[in-house]
Amino acid sequence: MEHRHINVAPGCWSVAVVESILERGGASDVWALLDELRRDPAGEPARAAESAIANSTVYGYPQLIAACLEKWRRG
Repeated sequence: MEHRHINVAPGCWSVAVVESILERGGASDVWALLDELRRDPAGEPARAAESAIANSTVYGYPQLIAACLEKWRRG
């Protein structure tokens, strides 16, 4: 996936990448992020997502991501 001229390798999701997905990404980008977060809901990509959604003004996706992370962390 490429966003804002940022290439994402598996497991290398930065705050900037997550912010770009939230602001400009399509459904397939959000699904790719959710797939990554489901694999490791406590890893570095999850921490990057939490940082990005904490300051996001985007409607919908940040709340979805937060809810999914909470569910996946509970097991």
